Amino acid sequence: MKISEQWLREWVATSASIDALAQQLTMAGLEVDDLLDGGPALDGVVVGRIVDCEPHPEADRLKLCRVDVGEQSPLSIVCGAPNASAGLVVPVARVGATLPNGLTIEAAEIRGQASAGMLCSASELGLSADASGLWPLSADARPGMALSDYLGLPDRILDIDLTPNRGDCLSVRGVAREVAVAQGVAMQEPTVTPVSATVETQPVVYIDAPERCAAYAARAIEGTSAAAPTPVWMAERLRRCGIRRISLPVDIGNYVMLEFGQPMHAFDADKLDGAIRVRLAVDGERIVTLDGEEVALAAGTLVIADDAGPVAIAGMIGGERTAVDDDTRNVVFESACFTPAAVAGQGRRYKIHTDSLHRFERGVDPELHPVALERATELLTTHGGGRAGPVSVADGAPVWPQQRHIALDGAHVERLLGQPIAPEWIEKSLTALGIDVETAGAKRWMARPPSWRYDLEIEADLIEEVARVYGYDQLQSSDPGVALPPVPADGGYDPAGHVAPALQARGYSEAITYSFVEPGLHADLTGGEPAVLLDNPISDQLAQMRRTLWASLLPSWHHNARRQQSSIRLYERGLRFIPDEDAENGIAQHDTLAGLASGLAEDTHWDRPARAIDFFDVKGDVEALFAGSAGRLGFEAARHPALHPGRSARILLDGVAVGWLGQLSPSMAKRYKNIGLPYVFEVDYEALAKASSIRFESLSEQPTVRRDLALVVADGVPVAALVDAIESVDSPELRSIQVFDMFRGEGLETGFKSVALGLIFQDKASTLTDDRVEKIIDRVLAVLRERCDARIRGE
Repeated sequence: MKISEQWLREWVATSASIDALAQQLTMAGLEVDDLLDGGPALDGVVVGRIVDCEPHPEADRLKLCRVDVGEQSPLSIVCGAPNASAGLVVPVARVGATLPNGLTIEAAEIRGQASAGMLCSASELGLSADASGLWPLSADARPGMALSDYLGLPDRILDIDLTPNRGDCLSVRGVAREVAVAQGVAMQEPTVTPVSATVETQPVVYIDAPERCAAYAARAIEGTSAAAPTPVWMAERLRRCGIRRISLPVDIGNYVMLEFGQPMHAFDADKLDGAIRVRLAVDGERIVTLDGEEVALAAGTLVIADDAGPVAIAGMIGGERTAVDDDTRNVVFESACFTPAAVAGQGRRYKIHTDSLHRFERGVDPELHPVALERATELLTTHGGGRAGPVSVADGAPVWPQQRHIALDGAHVERLLGQPIAPEWIEKSLTALGIDVETAGAKRWMARPPSWRYDLEIEADLIEEVARVYGYDQLQSSDPGVALPPVPADGGYDPAGHVAPALQARGYSEAITYSFVEPGLHADLTGGEPAVLLDNPISDQLAQMRRTLWASLLPSWHHNARRQQSSIRLYERGLRFIPDEDAENGIAQHDTLAGLASGLAEDTHWDRPARAIDFFDVKGDVEALFAGSAGRLGFEAARHPALHPGRSARILLDGVAVGWLGQLSPSMAKRYKNIGLPYVFEVDYEALAKASSIRFESLSEQPTVRRDLALVVADGVPVAALVDAIESVDSPELRSIQVFDMFRGEGLETGFKSVALGLIFQDKASTLTDDRVEKIIDRVLAVLRERCDARIRGE
């Protein structure tokens, strides 16, 4: 949003410098990105009036002009502009002046005629792109007056970067209101003189979509001249705010939008067919917009239409069929209040962005449309002539069905801002912002936001307003106080909160990927099980919803592996999607954690050999995830279509399957040529949330005792079964079990293996005797023989 300093000061009389105002606005939340020059330096350029204009005797396209520049004798200037004529008031660059384009004016002789200056177009002065002819100034401009004085230059432009919630500041009125509050002065609004109806012509207006249009007002002006020049002062204000001049009715609509914040549109009344209706478009209906683009409208788009079809996309852009042109003599001005929801997203849908849409998306004051319509009528009849008819107004559903009331507690203000604010100051500041404040007790108020503030909904919004006006830089800093309630003695440990730190500490990086996956890879990983298909995929390679997170992690791994990354560890938490007729929408969603590891187990080092990651490295990572879990973690050898036979296992928690672990199947080697296949795991995230109670236990001062057992068991007996059998003895003195050796070969029968286990014993209160340890060992061996058919090696 660009605002002219001079225009702003007409609304707010303050002696503060423009830099001070910019700083105050920024601290109030209206960030001033830059202070720009309002126009180029025009030294040596004055106002001149062409006294007479004759053809050049030696050139058909040149004219000899005598120009009054406020001196005793007119200047003789040769000019080639097609609109040069006697009586025209134009800018004159005198000899010695340097124009913005770098041209220095010198006395010259052109085709035998002396020329003491140059008559200028707006383009040559750097004030417009219009180079079609001389820039006509108002007839009341005094010859000899410096053009910069006539135009009000120099001027500064505030370039304000507004946040989306402050649509009320997309106008001079809105910014002036903020300046007035910051400066503690009154805002001086321009007087809008109502224009009485002198003709009976009145547009017929209907609102067929009342929930999307709170009000629609229209007024006809007959006998005006759309080709009349836009006043220089108005064109200059539009230019400084970044809007180019088009025609008088359109310029007036843009001017009122900048002045008050109310977007407007002008129709050629003679091109309208019947009544004006605010309605929803029919799917496929078409409109050619003002910029010449034909748009196919979607059902649900709010449009302004007559009996022949749409004439504008509501709140966005008008149609070419009813556009104002130089031949227009009868104009219909519209001024409406469309709800933000009615226009939200339409700009992206149709790839159209306008100043009007920018304002309606953020919310336009629902009480502003009659004021803006009167202002536009006044300006058009003053500068273009014409007679106004009665105003037609149709009302839809109000923007706020009920009065908005927000309770404000002074204690909450102090708590959130960290310091007390005087109640009198709070009332005064909120009132200055247009908020109606009523006292509801000691340091308590009931506030009613003004119509232009869509963003004030809850108490915190009002407290933010107090902080803005008080000044964020004026708030005192203080150390916050936090009450820490005692933690229950039997409080549980939350493994789910431990997941990310545990994996990151073990070298894993989090991946965030699409839930859409490539069908071929997906089928290989799931064994061809049914998948959820996308109706409108963003590409053929992302056409299914994943049943496994591996389908998302593997492309990320492959991308890194092809770039010579020697060690890759990735994890992701996300949803898996499985077709299920009993689930909502026929899709079951499962919260899942998946990981992938490949490459070296640890960084290379000069004093140890490099080693590739194996099954047990990743198994250890999974075990770390379940540290502190209430359930008993187990692993069971099993086959999976995506995993290497003999290097895959099902993850169990209390005997229930909760995931998979293993190396990618050799069948995937063709897909990932010359790259070592990674190890992967996948776990239902809910399984990680089974917390166990954590209680402190003092460390024993007694010595530990170790007994090693070399057991011979059948090859098919997993080591985990031996550990489970030993733990079933439930001896409090048994502290841990360590597997430190496994052997197959000479000295053992075919089909058998030797497993060496280290059992660590310790008592809390006394030193263990050999006799006590041997009794426990006897019980352990008995259970091992009974459950695993195990025997001591050598027996």
